[in-house]
Amino acid sequence: MDLREERYMAALAEEGSITRAAKFLGLSQPALSKWLSQLEEAVGQTLVIRSPQGLVFTQAGQIYLGGCRKSLDAALKMQESLKALSSDRGRTIILGGSPIRGAQAFARIYSPFHIRYPRIDLQFFSAENVNLKKRLLDGQITMSLLGAMETNLPDLEYMKFMDEELLLLLPKGHPLSYAYESLPPNEPYPVIDLRSLKDTPILVNKTETSYGGMLLAMYREMGLEANIVFRSNIIPLLYEMVLNGVGAALIPDSYYNPKDGISAYSLSPRIIVYQGIGLRRGYALREEEEYLIHLVMNNWGSPYYMHEYVDYYMEKRKRRIEMYEHSEV
Repeated sequence: MDLREERYMAALAEEGSITRAAKFLGLSQPALSKWLSQLEEAVGQTLVIRSPQGLVFTQAGQIYLGGCRKSLDAALKMQESLKALSSDRGRTIILGGSPIRGAQAFARIYSPFHIRYPRIDLQFFSAENVNLKKRLLDGQITMSLLGAMETNLPDLEYMKFMDEELLLLLPKGHPLSYAYESLPPNEPYPVIDLRSLKDTPILVNKTETSYGGMLLAMYREMGLEANIVFRSNIIPLLYEMVLNGVGAALIPDSYYNPKDGISAYSLSPRIIVYQGIGLRRGYALREEEEYLIHLVMNNWGSPYYMHEYVDYYMEKRKRRIEMYEHSEV
C-alpha cells in the first residue's frame, strides 16, 4: 500500500519546516520542495505557506492533511487487525511496577481491562526502578510504572501523570513536631532546614529507588549521613516506622495522613518527584495499551489536566511513529 504522499504531508505538519521534514524522511530538501509544488499544482490549491515562524497550512492544506492522517490511521488499524487475526491466543501485555504501589494499582485495573479486552493476557512484573528500566530497554516488559526525578530518561520515553512533593515527616513527640490543626486552612506546610535534624535518627530510601541516591547525597552534604539508622525501598514501611517513633523520613505527600498525628514539613526549595509510565523510545502504542495507561492514571488519582497532557503527548508521538510504520504498509 503506497502511502508516500500521506507520510510526506504528516512529516511537514509534525516538523514544521521542509528542511527538517526532508531530513526526517531521508530526502533532500529540493526533492521534498519539488514534490510539494507538484502536489499543489495537481490539486489546484496552495496547501502550505512558508513563513519565518515555519510552515503554515492553509484551509485547503488543513483539509488535505486531515485526509492524509485519516488514511494513515485507517491503514495502521487495518494492519493491526490483520495481525490480531493471525493469533489464536491474542497478545500479551506486561506492565512493570513496584512490589507495593505498582502491584496495588495492577490489582485494581486488571478486571476493567480484562472486561474490555478479554483476549489479551495482561501480566505484571515487579522490581525496583533500575531493574524495570533495564527490562524495558531489553523488550522484556511492554511498559512500566516508574518514579523519576526528571522526565528525560536515557533511551526511554516518560509520560508523567502525577507530581508528588517529598515531605519531611517527624514522629509524635519530636521537639519540632506540631499539631496539624494549628495550621491555617489551605496554607502550605511549614518549611524546615534539614540541619535542624542533627540529633534526630533518619530513615532513608535505598539508592535503587528513583530518588534514594539524591537523598543520600543531600544528607551527606549536610553532615547527616551518620544519623541514618535504617534504609528501605518500601515507602509504606518507612512511613510506619515514623509513625512508631523510630525517626524522621522524607516521603511522598500522597502517603501522609494528618490524622496519624505525625508532623509534615516542606523543604526549600521543595523536592518534587514524578510518577509516570515508561516506554521504549519509538514504541508504537496500540489502542488497548493507551486504554491501560488511562486506567492506571485513573487509579492513581491523576488530575484532569494530566490526562489531557498524556492524550496530547500520545497523539504527538503517534504522528512521528506512524510515518515509520506506514513505510512498510
